[in-house]
Amino acid sequence: MTRILALLLAVSFAASFPSTARAAPDGGFSRYVLAAVEMLKNGNRAGLGYGDFAFTEDLTFGDNGILKASTSQPLTMCVAAQLEVLVEALNIFAAETGDSSPFRFLPKVFWERLRPMDLRGMIWIVKDSGSTGAAYALEHFGMGHTLPFKDMFPGAFINFNRTNRSGHAGVFLGFLDKAGNDLASYSSAVAGFKYFSSQGKGKPKPISGLGMRWAFFDDAGCPNLSNGRLRDCGIIRSERNGYLAGGYVAMPTDWDQNRANAAVLTNNNATDPKLTTEGTFDALFFTGETTD
Repeated sequence: MTRILALLLAVSFAASFPSTARAAPDGGFSRYVLAAVEMLKNGNRAGLGYGDFAFTEDLTFGDNGILKASTSQPLTMCVAAQLEVLVEALNIFAAETGDSSPFRFLPKVFWERLRPMDLRGMIWIVKDSGSTGAAYALEHFGMGHTLPFKDMFPGAFINFNRTNRSGHAGVFLGFLDKAGNDLASYSSAVAGFKYFSSQGKGKPKPISGLGMRWAFFDDAGCPNLSNGRLRDCGIIRSERNGYLAGGYVAMPTDWDQNRANAAVLTNNNATDPKLTTEGTFDALFFTGETTD
């Protein structure tokens, strides 16, 4: 599938997405996120392998150039998958609306560098960023808001921790009961959630790289699943900040430029070497390993 065809199909998917998405607090941007997920999981970028890299390919950054992949191989990891989904969602939004302004909302370098106070550095959760993940970064720059787990909805972004002291990041796709069945909303029956990301380090293709997982909290066990559904068990169920963190991207017309400008100014004026030096991705924490 060519990129142009994939983008056209994704635009069609976004345009036809159920109106319930528009009732979400993000103003409806989740339908673009979900269209990007559909494009990536069903296209030629899925299942190409996990590695400490970004992205599966060079990403078109609207009308503002590209975000370079860090390797010629199509390997990528979880936080990079979040950013890849976000960029493609914005590309779909721009193709549908003709509005490319989101690609100039922040200096492009903030999407490229890994300084602790950059957008990318915060999504990567580099040391001294103070970030708990993508939702924190989006809120910091006026592009979205954090949410408690119970208020999550498909198309939001999620970061979580496991009992084995590893962590992961992805796109939230829905609540699950203890048997792996979909739940329409949060309740006491919620035993986990499904998500899209990149994972599977050390596992054979096609289950490594961009793809789906069905995640279960440690107190819910690890049920056997049918129809090729791959599990991620041992998730910590907690309301403590950072253990189970999520949030959403707002509709770009609702982004807070004043908040972004203030964050950019603080970053540009930083003199502490800890804040002006690029950080690194914690590959020992974000291992990519899931149950299946």
